[in-house]
Amino acid sequence: MKNLYPYFTQNPLDRLDQVRRNEDEIKKLESLNSSLFLLLVNDNVIFNKKNKKCFFTKSELKQLNISDENIVLLGRHNNINYFALTFKNELPEPFTKVSLRDFVDNDFLKENKLGILAQATCLLNWHESHQYCPSCGGKTVMGHAGWRRDCQVCHRQHFPKVEPVVIMNVTHGDYCLLGHGVKFKHNRYSCLAGFMESGESIEDAARRELYEEAGVIGLEVKYMMSQPWPFPSTLMIGLHIEAQDKKLTIDTHELNDAKWVHKDDIKALLKGDESFGFSLPNKIAIARNLLEIWVN
Repeated sequence: MKNLYPYFTQNPLDRLDQVRRNEDEIKKLESLNSSLFLLLVNDNVIFNKKNKKCFFTKSELKQLNISDENIVLLGRHNNINYFALTFKNELPEPFTKVSLRDFVDNDFLKENKLGILAQATCLLNWHESHQYCPSCGGKTVMGHAGWRRDCQVCHRQHFPKVEPVVIMNVTHGDYCLLGHGVKFKHNRYSCLAGFMESGESIEDAARRELYEEAGVIGLEVKYMMSQPWPFPSTLMIGLHIEAQDKKLTIDTHELNDAKWVHKDDIKALLKGDESFGFSLPNKIAIARNLLEIWVN
């Protein structure tokens, strides 16, 4: 297989949990010339077109007029400390912003560091959406080197949340089930997926989503792999499910269409065959990895 690991799963950083509580040490690490900073705005990566880099030194931050910002400590690798922050200023040349999906699709960063990108994106997205305390509505501020928000009114502490999603390669013999979601690109088909609900096991969530969306009864559920998905902050739990039969009852609120596709056709589609009238998820999606594992 071309890609043994889903995109965003490889992260070499020591996350330095013991360092996060020491503000003086964090400031010291921020000031080191060797430290590197990742700049994001919403789901865009700040990128230097000239040297093709997205990690910047302290001196480069000065070129962008960044001084006293809320900076998140990501971790350390090979004695280099990594930080991230949300960038809101105007961009001078040669800096530009690239959407996260395009950035990954164009291989601007090696796969073994894409986990850093996912880590930073998920965390900064959480900070942007949790400016106020869900308990009392008071203003919150960043704490614990960016891994907590503290309410200034009721003093509650809030921590980053991850939303779990089950995504299933559903098979029956030599056929697998693919769906075209109501929000998918034209003619894009993928594995079925859905958010887990409170008080639900992974297996129960997978069977429920499969039955709700396609009317298919799932039998044995096997865990395959997982993937951090920074759009904005989910954990994709990749599974394989054997279906009881191939009968379909499609929920049109979730799917425009669903169909069973033979393994040989999946192999051809993965190799780029465009004669089927539909396409599979691209390389950054765990759905593609699940299909690659199945056909191999």
